[in-house]
Amino acid sequence: MTIAKSEARQIAYDYVKAMEPGVGLELVLLDEHTMERNFGWVFFYDSKLNVETGESQYRLAGNAPIVVTKADGKLHVTGTAHPVEHYLKEFER
Repeated sequence: MTIAKSEARQIAYDYVKAMEPGVGLELVLLDEHTMERNFGWVFFYDSKLNVETGESQYRLAGNAPIVVTKADGKLHVTGTAHPVEHYLKEFER
């Protein structure tokens, strides 16, 4: 089973929407930053207020990129301790 990008985006979208109550802000995917790799897609997100206003007080902290794998549609949260490329290399192995 291989999933399409639109399906992967929906999985990532559902994940960030489920986090909203705990964060207390509306969250949005940053589609312009989405990356496609052989293993799947990497999605980034932030608060809608930060995207619209650019005000740092609304910027999320610890919002690790999300990977949705093509082969099975599973969602994986990366980390924030290393640059994104570090986590992506782990998936490529």
